[in-house]
Amino acid sequence: RSKQWYQRRVRGMILATDMTQHFEYYNRFIAVNANVDGEGGDQQEIPASQENKTLILKMAIKCADISNTSRVPTLSRTWAHRIILEYRDQIAEEKKRQLPQSFPSNSLDNIPKSQVMFINLFARDLLSAYFDFLEFGHLTDQLTDTFTHWDAYNDNNPYPYELSPS
Repeated sequence: RSKQWYQRRVRGMILATDMTQHFEYYNRFIAVNANVDGEGGDQQEIPASQENKTLILKMAIKCADISNTSRVPTLSRTWAHRIILEYRDQIAEEKKRQLPQSFPSNSLDNIPKSQVMFINLFARDLLSAYFDFLEFGHLTDQLTDTFTHWDAYNDNNPYPYELSPS
């Protein structure tokens, strides 16, 4: 295969992390995976087409991109803080350049709520489906534990950590 062929594949995998295409990739993966589960729980092989191979690799990159939500809470918190700081920098740069904002800045004010929203909207279904595909149930359990950690913060149990740029 040519160098250009590999470059196109790598670019495609990186672009698959674009959250505007999240549900498209998720639905394609679910459709391919659903066709593999046979009657009575019999497992069949996924057809080894180039398209399916590429989709599975794109899903691996997508899952790695949002895997923070499946880490233990101490690591998830560290990464959540880093991501929020990165988004705040992006918003500031967009304002400075008078560009449309990628997302509302007030959505970053409450870190636990933002994590719960992200898990509910994007991470839970995607990661659970991929972890099930790989038979990595322990990671689905960790995702649930981390969700429970973030969801426990509320008015009666405020988030005790300060967001610092370090």
